[in-house]
Amino acid sequence: MYLAFIDLTAQIEGFEWIILLIIVAALFLFGPQKLPELARGFGRAMGEFRRGRMEVEKEISQQFGVEDPRVKVERAAGVLGISAAGKTDLQLKLDIARAVDKAPDNQIVSAAQSLGVFDAAADPTRLRELVIKALNV
Repeated sequence: MYLAFIDLTAQIEGFEWIILLIIVAALFLFGPQKLPELARGFGRAMGEFRRGRMEVEKEISQQFGVEDPRVKVERAAGVLGISAAGKTDLQLKLDIARAVDKAPDNQIVSAAQSLGVFDAAADPTRLRELVIKALNV
């Protein structure tokens, strides 16, 4: 038995030793009945930590990564040759939706890029659909 333990320890590297010692110590401190409860608690704590981290990442991306939708619409209007001066969001979006049907393909690509809906695999007809869908009109 002792020789089998020595043979087993010869195969275990440094980090595995630490984990093995932690498991053995937890078994001695808390007993085998308490270990499943501790593992559940640890799992819940890790889940809460992950959720908190995701919320912080989401908040940071919203603070720094989100561009004002009006700016995107104005940029798309400029690409299509539409003046945004004195127009409400709805008027501007409707003008863009009307201009999309008559615009050349290269302007459609630029408008899709401006609105953040460009898909390199899409043909111009599909890009027109994506632009109109992004306008929500």
